[in-house]
Amino acid sequence: MVRTVGIDPGDHSVKVVELDGNYRKVKLLRVHTETFADGGDRAEAIAAASRAGLDLGMRGEVFLGHPCREAVLRVIELPFKGRDAIRKVVKAEIEGEIHSHVVDDMVVDFHEVGPGAEGSTRVLVASVPKAGLRQQLQALSALSIEPEAVDLDTMALWRVADWAGAFEAGGESAVAGGVTAVVDLGTRSVKVVLVEGNSLVEMRALRLGDGAIADDVARRNGISAQVARDVVRECLVSGGDCRVEVDEALPAKGSEANAPEAAPVKRAVTVTHQEVEAAQTAFLQRLARELVRYLTSSGKASQIKALWITGGAIRVPGMREMLQEVFSIEPRELDVLGRLQHDLDAETAADLAPRIATAIGLALGPFGGPTGFDLRQEDLSYTRGFERIKFPLALACMVGLLALIIYGYKLSTELRHLELEIGKTYQADAKAPPQFYGMLYSVFSTKWFESPQNFRLEQSKGKDYGYKDLVNELVELPVQKRVLFVRDKLAKIAEAKQKESGIYEDISLESGLAVLVRLSEVLKSIEPQLGRYLMMKLDLNMKAPARSLEFVVAFRGDDFRERLAVLEQAFEAEYSKADSPFMRPTGRDNKSKEDLFKPDPSVVGAYYKIKVGVKESFEPFGPSAER
Repeated sequence: MVRTVGIDPGDHSVKVVELDGNYRKVKLLRVHTETFADGGDRAEAIAAASRAGLDLGMRGEVFLGHPCREAVLRVIELPFKGRDAIRKVVKAEIEGEIHSHVVDDMVVDFHEVGPGAEGSTRVLVASVPKAGLRQQLQALSALSIEPEAVDLDTMALWRVADWAGAFEAGGESAVAGGVTAVVDLGTRSVKVVLVEGNSLVEMRALRLGDGAIADDVARRNGISAQVARDVVRECLVSGGDCRVEVDEALPAKGSEANAPEAAPVKRAVTVTHQEVEAAQTAFLQRLARELVRYLTSSGKASQIKALWITGGAIRVPGMREMLQEVFSIEPRELDVLGRLQHDLDAETAADLAPRIATAIGLALGPFGGPTGFDLRQEDLSYTRGFERIKFPLALACMVGLLALIIYGYKLSTELRHLELEIGKTYQADAKAPPQFYGMLYSVFSTKWFESPQNFRLEQSKGKDYGYKDLVNELVELPVQKRVLFVRDKLAKIAEAKQKESGIYEDISLESGLAVLVRLSEVLKSIEPQLGRYLMMKLDLNMKAPARSLEFVVAFRGDDFRERLAVLEQAFEAEYSKADSPFMRPTGRDNKSKEDLFKPDPSVVGAYYKIKVGVKESFEPFGPSAER
């Protein structure tokens, strides 16, 4: 099921309808009509009235009608067939036929009306100025209304007449050579569509409507057009005169500027029934002349076999009689509500039926039937939410893709560099043995692995694993696993050598930090006996074979030698510990060197240079250090 909304701007009232269903079974869900005042911004008034209709709960795709009277219609003949081929040249071909506008400032679309001579095609071309259409679309967009498509109201009239069965086979218009005329009588225009069989022949919008009656009365009596329309309606309904009171014209601006504001002056105006009838007769006579002139120019006057009428002016007295005289056939009212499902009462339906025919024809567009013009083209084309962002989105995707390519190339380059750094395979030719770059090149460059005495693993079945086997396996491995693979093989070689020799060495870790930590622990243990002292110098030498720790300490006071003795005793106790890094010095280093304070005889004390040996191998942070 399809739900659509048709908006017919009309001449002075907007008609909005909401349909649901399919082409042959349609339901009228809602209808809204609203009159807008003459003058002012017509586009904004139409948009406001349309918004009011949609706010009633209407939803669905929106289709807008555009007045045919604002379009330039031409029938041209092109010497070829094919819609795509015609579309390519139609704008250029129609340029020479239009003298009132620049064709580049117009939206141009076409409809094929029939074959021409010798394989040519007759085409009805509609050209609509962009300025007015753009203004209307912008006014609607400002109120969040985005029509899916814009079509001429005459094409909508043709579509609704087809849907209502005006051209059904077996009817009067189906006679060979018979033409059916559909006439929409509006306030400011009269639209005429001529259809032969089911094919559109011609269409025209006459710039004349029943509003001319009110305009004549308004001009003769000095009243507004809206008041004149009300007066004409009352005179025609009552059959008598009509008396109204209207405001006097205001004085010219600037005259008596200092005069106090006075109450508006009213004047009485009497419009006679005879005057209205005279204006009505003049309108019908003028409309008859325009219709006769059009039918004569079309060459179809004698071929019309059926006449269907609709529009708000079909109720004008004498209208049917005038049309019958002009077309030489009795007019029939187009029953647009007869095939619709709706909930309107009989009185409302009778009043609305002639006025909403075009709006229904617009809403029927997606359901099927005759195809109309597409006026949303070029810079006025309809763009959905995604279509509006697809170009910048495509650019963003292209930039993102380019960034990914660059980033991927960067990662690929880094990977190649890492593989070269680790040990990528290098082979000069197919017969040359494989070699390696980077770390593996440094490992294999000494030829150590090539000696069976250095690198050989015993395997089952009497076969040994040697250098060539290692290289062959490395070539098959991913580059990132090659160094680890070589390390694992060397670990197995070391394990095999230990098993073969029976010697398992524990590798001790000699740490200068451990030496300094042990020194601080020795000093900490005798801190109460040492009292205050000053560490003047500390020199640790961890280079073999003369490892040593030398420091200078100063004691002040009469007991400086007793405090030195405490320090020496502490080191003597440390030397006896198996895990101690210290050992007793030999020779002259066995005794500390004393240097008394000299600058001030009143200060008693001495500097002592003490040197102890450091073992070649010791257990860092051994168990005795914890006690």
